[in-house]
Amino acid sequence: MTKYWKRYIGVTVLLLIFLLPAAAGAEERKDEWQQTGYSFATIKSVFVEPVFAEGVQADDLTQRILRDKVNATFSRNLKFARLNLSFMTQDELVKRLSKTRGEDVAALATADPARYQQLVQEGAAFYCDAILQVRFAVYGDTSRHIAEKMETYMTTKEVYLNRVVTDSNGHQTTVNEWVSVPVSEVRVIPEHDEVTSHTALEFELTDAKTKQLVWKMVDSRDAVDKEKDGMIGRILKRAAERLEAVKKS
Repeated sequence: MTKYWKRYIGVTVLLLIFLLPAAAGAEERKDEWQQTGYSFATIKSVFVEPVFAEGVQADDLTQRILRDKVNATFSRNLKFARLNLSFMTQDELVKRLSKTRGEDVAALATADPARYQQLVQEGAAFYCDAILQVRFAVYGDTSRHIAEKMETYMTTKEVYLNRVVTDSNGHQTTVNEWVSVPVSEVRVIPEHDEVTSHTALEFELTDAKTKQLVWKMVDSRDAVDKEKDGMIGRILKRAAERLEAVKKS
C-alpha cells in the first residue's frame, strides 16, 4: 500500500472518531449547590418525597414505577448505613401516622388532599431530620420526521494487485497481493421518525425543622434513541453518590 493511501485511510479514521460523539445526539446539564456552613453530619433520617411536575408524560402506572425507583435508590443500604443515614418513604410515614393517630391517613389523600399533605409534612418534620424532594421536571419524548436521503461514506475494499519488487541484487520479481484501498460508497437512508427522549430531575434537601434548603442538584438529559428509564436510573445513581459525598462534607 502506498504512503498516500495509508495517509488517506488514517485521516478518514480520525474523522470518524471525532464525528461519533456528535452522532450520539446526547446532551447533559448537571448543576449542584450546597449551603455553606451547614452541618450535614446532623442529618440521620431523611423523608423521601417523589413529585411530578405538570406536563410530565407519565400516566399513573408509570408514576408508580418511577416512585419505586426513587425509593429503591434512597433506601437502607450498606453505604448509607456507614454514614448513619436512613430513609423513610411516604407509604412508611403514612402507616406510622395512621397507627399513632388512630385513623386511616392514606384515605385522606382522596377524601381531603389538603389535610393529607399537612399531616405528611408535619409527620416528616417530626420523624425525620430532613426532607429530600425528588421532582420529575421533565419526562417525555419528542419526534421529528427525517426524509429519505442519499449518503456518501468512505469504506475500504480489498483489491488484488500485481506489484514489481526489486531485490538487493537488482532482480525484479512480480508479486501478486491483496491490498485494502479506500473507496467511496453511496447508500440510501430511508425516511424515518427520530425519537429524542427528555428527562430532568431536581433534588432538593431541606432541613425538616427550619425548612432551610441545604442542598440542590439538577440533572437534565436529552438523547436520541435511548430509553428514558435507563437515563432516569443513571441520574438517580449519580444523585445518591452526590448525597453520600455531601453527607461526608
